[in-house]
Amino acid sequence: MSESVLNNQNKQQELITIKNITKEYPNTVALKDISFNIRRGEIFCIIGPNGAGKSTIVKLLTGQIKASKGEIRVHEFHTIKDRKKILGMFGLVPQEIALYNELTGRENLEFHGRLFDLSKQFMTQKIEELLTMAGLIDRQHDLVKTYSGGMKRRLQLIRALLHEPEIVILDEPTLGVDVQSRNAIHRYIRDLPSKGKTVLLTTNYMEEAERLADRLIILDTKIIDGPGRLLEIQERVFPNLIIEFKTERAMLKSDFLTIFLQKELKGKIISEKDMSEKHVLLQIIFDTIHIEEIFEKFIAYTKANDIPIEEFTLKRPNLEDVFIKLTGKEFRE
Repeated sequence: MSESVLNNQNKQQELITIKNITKEYPNTVALKDISFNIRRGEIFCIIGPNGAGKSTIVKLLTGQIKASKGEIRVHEFHTIKDRKKILGMFGLVPQEIALYNELTGRENLEFHGRLFDLSKQFMTQKIEELLTMAGLIDRQHDLVKTYSGGMKRRLQLIRALLHEPEIVILDEPTLGVDVQSRNAIHRYIRDLPSKGKTVLLTTNYMEEAERLADRLIILDTKIIDGPGRLLEIQERVFPNLIIEFKTERAMLKSDFLTIFLQKELKGKIISEKDMSEKHVLLQIIFDTIHIEEIFEKFIAYTKANDIPIEEFTLKRPNLEDVFIKLTGKEFRE
């Protein structure tokens, strides 16, 4: 297939176009010259630390604020000039819990449905379906103030789906919830494209993006990398596997660190993290594909020199490794 045909196909798939967006405030720049496209039917993830500009993109996309420069289009519609025409296309799950605590779960959904002028018959059927999907059918008549944090997050998610939006925007949808609720929400999100939805997900949980994203960008005011598949970004930033292990800090002498690891094995320390007063976790990357040879030499050396090694793994770098490599700082700073 020719490159021009592929480009035309990608163009037809583009649902959201964000072009040269900058958002400035009097004392800060929230976003700087951001450009990317979101394709129909994909889960597109924006990942970055707190303050990276993730929620700013959500507010710009939904027309809540206006960009200082650039433009955003959904289909052919401009998000500011045509805001009334596109609002019904969005189902928004905000970062903050935004429910009516003195209403029941069902009443919260019914109120939302009336805002979108849904018919009573459709709304009744859809609410039953969504409450069942979210595991809330038995709690539908309880006041929301009695719900756990995870239940509230699930209710917010299905509320955003009630009016059958084309685009579902999830702004850190699992913030502060327990692992069980997070896994349940992940299952709902992963299934949304099969229901004809396009998903924009913002998160600062690396494992969330790793599990859900079809494509992603790494954001820190500007785009650090992407858009692309996670594997593409990982292989571009870290083309080889790395060794991770825990050892006693007292054993990190220059013979081991500089002469053996860096000079003889030609490795590079990419992370050194204190695990306790006594132990440190190291990650070493090697500019070679012969990882088996590296592994054998490493094991032989540590045994011969009585260097205690714990939690030894060979792995491909995750998103946190990529972020630290690209930005030079911890992901959650």
